[in-house]
Amino acid sequence: MSATRWSRLGEWGLLVGLVLAAGGILWSELRPPQLAADTERRQVAITVANVAGAGTTNGPFRLASAAALTSADGRFGGLSGLAALADGQLLAITDAGDWLLWRPGSATGEMGAIAMPGRDKADRDSEAVALTPDGRTLVSLEQQHRILTFAGQGPPVGPVGEPLYRTDTMGWPPNGGGESLAVLPDGQLVWIAENARAADGALTAQLIAGDGKTRTIVIDPVAGFSPTDATALDDRHLIVLHRQYNGAQSAAAITVVDLAPVLAGGSAAPARLLAQWARGGSWPIDNMEGLALVRRPGRLPLLYLVSDDNFSGVQRTLLLQLEVISPLVAVSGR
Repeated sequence: MSATRWSRLGEWGLLVGLVLAAGGILWSELRPPQLAADTERRQVAITVANVAGAGTTNGPFRLASAAALTSADGRFGGLSGLAALADGQLLAITDAGDWLLWRPGSATGEMGAIAMPGRDKADRDSEAVALTPDGRTLVSLEQQHRILTFAGQGPPVGPVGEPLYRTDTMGWPPNGGGESLAVLPDGQLVWIAENARAADGALTAQLIAGDGKTRTIVIDPVAGFSPTDATALDDRHLIVLHRQYNGAQSAAAITVVDLAPVLAGGSAAPARLLAQWARGGSWPIDNMEGLALVRRPGRLPLLYLVSDDNFSGVQRTLLLQLEVISPLVAVSGR
């Protein structure tokens, strides 16, 4: 066989290899995995131990309460997303693809598996949960970056519609993608990547309109921190939780983001630091990942923060309740 023919065969082999590699990446990101069968609901006992720090202030917040949560249930832990239901209960989701429904202070909660495809970590890596104005529950997942929709506001057990994928998210790191998801009052979504940064270090996010039209936007970061959850404060502001965690160092920060420029057609949203704390301070700290806002008519809201213990015996599941003691934005909301 001539050298020219060998060369052509080599080129074809390289091309086939590249196509197969690209197909493998696409399959990993977009494949419809097998349906998980373990979706039973069960009661779990939860021990609540108060942690020091209640009553102290940080910026516009007062730490109303702090507690460490433990349970003998082997699937308890890994809480990575949080939402507040209208009846006062908190809905959390875990890295293992489970949900927890719990009323703060109660000795029992309810757990079950999120009704979604797959059994592997790559299939079920749930990172954020959010409630929509029209009564649905959304769950954001990493690895296969997608948003799942469920009927009703509560445990995500009744999937509706197809998973929401966006091609722009295919460049997000597998374990650094849609960590945060917020729903604006008009139904628009802000989906923030944990570790996909713009060239200048800004956070990258997808602004998804109700009709599905999507734009990439950037949000001011907190230097040295990664965003882990977000919630809408009003029709143009987000509250974003950030964490810094590497085992040796634990810190957290909260910012308020002004979306007005991007809602008007721009691409950059400025943010302002509200509070920051670290190990050794007056507020307890661990791997802070979940954030929920509770609105109180005629009063300033409450925030709940939860930490992800990574199912590790050397970490804690902390639940912090923050009382807002001064307005987070101008009183007019503008």
